[in-house]
Amino acid sequence: MKNEKLQKMLQLQKVELELVRTQSALGRLISQAEHVVKRIEELRKRRDDILKSVEDLKRELKKHREMIEECKAGAKRAEERLQLVKKAEEYKALLREKARHEDCVIKLTNSLRDLEEKLKRLEEDKEDKKLLKEIQELEEEFEDLRYSQSKLLSRVNKLTEELHKLRQGTEREVLDEYEALKRRHGLPVILPADSSGSCTNCGTKLPSALYSRLIKGEVVICPNCGRLVYYEGEA
Repeated sequence: MKNEKLQKMLQLQKVELELVRTQSALGRLISQAEHVVKRIEELRKRRDDILKSVEDLKRELKKHREMIEECKAGAKRAEERLQLVKKAEEYKALLREKARHEDCVIKLTNSLRDLEEKLKRLEEDKEDKKLLKEIQELEEEFEDLRYSQSKLLSRVNKLTEELHKLRQGTEREVLDEYEALKRRHGLPVILPADSSGSCTNCGTKLPSALYSRLIKGEVVICPNCGRLVYYEGEA
């Protein structure tokens, strides 16, 4: 059997390793969720920009139609005045005025058609099923991530509480040795040798003398990485 100190260290390490892995997984989920939120915001902004452009275009179209009506009215007034003038210079001036208004109608009408085509395309973009579907799928993915985060956070809290209780129930000298090893080497601080008598952390084959002590149930220090090594057969 492993000695009591080894058992306590292994229990501390087991819970702490799981806590670290769970915290790491939680961090990855948080990062994924942030990426999804950013993408949703980008797509929503794109759609909002389209909606704004649609409204801007509608106002521009209204303005064009009003200007066309003004130009038509101007051309009509010039036409009516042409029937009344007698002087050649005034007649020519009115013809030029009528031509300007008619040219204005033609140019604005052409521009109006272009704007109407642009509005049609924007209206289609606004109702782009692919865009709307992507937003919906991302929102569903975000909800799944939030649920997974909640589960992992609950596990982190449970492991943190479990580790706290373990530390409270562990002798100070055992805790000090465990923490010193952790500061020096990081986790894991203690692990089994493999079937060939090698350290499962760094792969170094233990010298015969150390291996002999190991199989007798002693805990030895790996000469290469400094971790504590025990014989799995003693578990």
